[in-house]
Amino acid sequence: MKEFKDKVAVITGAASGIGRGIARRAAKEGMKVVLVDIEKDALNQTEEELKASGLDVISVLTDVSKSENIEKLAQKTIDAFGEVHLLCNNAGVAGPGPLWECIL
Repeated sequence: MKEFKDKVAVITGAASGIGRGIARRAAKEGMKVVLVDIEKDALNQTEEELKASGLDVISVLTDVSKSENIEKLAQKTIDAFGEVHLLCNNAGVAGPGPLWECIL
């Protein structure tokens, strides 16, 4: 699909499951992909797999529950690719208590 070629995607929770699938598909569509996860080994494995296929990806180890980690992620993304066209907030982060007790 032409509209995705050379666009930049940031995918949180990209080391496994749905996030990994989204990242893989985005990269195969020609997007530059920033893989984001807290699981270092799985993140590195996903990055290596996609790079071995000739896809344009970087990985950034990030705990999305920490604002300072998000700031570093943003800076590394801008430094590497200049801008973001697609942000997929796929990481599962729970709040301080049961979800049904949280006020949204």
